[in-house]
Amino acid sequence: MTLSFLDWTIIIAYMVASLLIGVYFTKRASSSVSEFFLSGRNLPWWLAGTSMVATTFSSDTPLYVTGLVRGYGIYENWQWWCFIMSGMMAVFFFARLWRRLGVLTDVELIELRYSGRSAAILRGFKAIYFSVAIHTIIKAQVVLAMAKILDVSLGWGKWESIFISSAVTIAYSMLSGYWGVVTTDFFQFIIAMLGAIILCFVSVDRAGGISVLKAAVSQEMLSFFPPVDGGFMGIAFMTFLGYVGLSWWSKYSSDGGGVIVQRMASCKDERHSLIATFYFNVANYALRTWPWVLAALASIVLYPAVKDHEAVYPQMMVDLLPSGLRGLMLASFFAAFMSTLSTYLNLSSAYFVNDFYRPFVKKEATEKHYISVSRMATLILSIITGIVTYHVTSIIGVFKFLIAFGSGTGLVYITRWFWWRVNAWSEISAMISSTVMTIIAYKYLMFADSQYYTKLALVISVSTVIWVTVTLLTKPSDKERLIEFYKRTAPGGPGWRPVERLIAGPSQGNTLSDALIEWIYGSLFLIGLTLSIGKVLLGYYLSGFIWLALALVTGGLLYKRLSREKWLFAT
Repeated sequence: MTLSFLDWTIIIAYMVASLLIGVYFTKRASSSVSEFFLSGRNLPWWLAGTSMVATTFSSDTPLYVTGLVRGYGIYENWQWWCFIMSGMMAVFFFARLWRRLGVLTDVELIELRYSGRSAAILRGFKAIYFSVAIHTIIKAQVVLAMAKILDVSLGWGKWESIFISSAVTIAYSMLSGYWGVVTTDFFQFIIAMLGAIILCFVSVDRAGGISVLKAAVSQEMLSFFPPVDGGFMGIAFMTFLGYVGLSWWSKYSSDGGGVIVQRMASCKDERHSLIATFYFNVANYALRTWPWVLAALASIVLYPAVKDHEAVYPQMMVDLLPSGLRGLMLASFFAAFMSTLSTYLNLSSAYFVNDFYRPFVKKEATEKHYISVSRMATLILSIITGIVTYHVTSIIGVFKFLIAFGSGTGLVYITRWFWWRVNAWSEISAMISSTVMTIIAYKYLMFADSQYYTKLALVISVSTVIWVTVTLLTKPSDKERLIEFYKRTAPGGPGWRPVERLIAGPSQGNTLSDALIEWIYGSLFLIGLTLSIGKVLLGYYLSGFIWLALALVTGGLLYKRLSREKWLFAT
């Protein structure tokens, strides 16, 4: 693709603006570790929530969704739509708890919740595990997508794409820390969504409009739920059950996850934390989904013979958009890419400095020293990511592997908040067993050729049996640590009854039954809203209004319940 002077002007202007924001916040971010990683815990809900959306909207996301729709159909989006339920669980169960805890990272929770040497070892190990292993895989997935886009659009090789696309992001992440990340996230999200909407309109129009598109694409691919022609034991339906029955609660970020927790913790207070997380989920699923899905459906009509489904999305940009819009679209890819990469670079260095270097290597250094180490960690972790990216080939494959890789740990991360008996050895055994079982399921024995849902069920079931057994065979955390944690977070529920008796009274926070009802209403509301928008856009008005009715009813019930909580609607 040949870019015009106007295209290059738009792209360069965007890059310069991102870098200038980094320079602007350098002094403020350098004042303390809290400023560098959490913006001084003073973010309003709309900025924190938009940053959450921007972070999860990367350059790989439209390619990933295009691959799902072209390879299977709309229904395969349940691979990530299932996380609506964990997203709403984060809103009503965990947003307030994380903000009350006042941590800098989610890994810091470990030594506030558990006691003894095992807790210290676990914290240090997880800091390296997430910053070097898990986050490197995530960042490699993101950089790979941008490399594919630049290969299709500009003909750049993999190494030069990795270097050029990452350079500006690394620079402003090192300079401005979290302040630069969340501020650039805000305008990056606007640019990224604008680009997605423009390509959606143009591609659907070139395909002949919605009516032509519906006639050309099979009904199975247009379905929002998997086919059951082969019975309820068919692969498509069983995979769907694996997503909605297992994936959402078993993933390693089931209680919020690092990047979301970082934004919860950076909010002004509990109210802003809860509203930010709710807003994020609505924007993430109901609003972001459909420009990508419609463009993917149009690509089936326009490019029926292309085998690399993930490469079709940037190819449409090259073939369909005129000068000016090409530059804007490519800038939107850079915006989506940079928002995610900068977030994971910042959080990875936070894990390294806050949860490994500071507590175990150099405890009594100055804030300036820790910020310098944070910047150096950002650079080194970026180099590692570039090397790993060069050896990765499939975006969907990486996503599925990540879900399975952490699937044995999700339940223990939820349970640690609501059962006093969970200890550091519970998490250690869950992590080890999950890792071992994932390797076995994907590489060895008879499981290597099994369906995805079979592998997922295997990893979860074996890991859960192991960590629950280890929990019951090992000592709980010290009473003093449990009491301190309970007073600080007030999680409530029957799992803390022994601790409540020690402090002569139950928690004053919301009950688990309140959170459970709000979670059910919230999940149904968001599922109804997401599917209703899609149905209406595709011209299925009757079913669209039925899903909308579900959203309105459950949304109304949710609002009625939440309106009792005066603090939530205070100005």
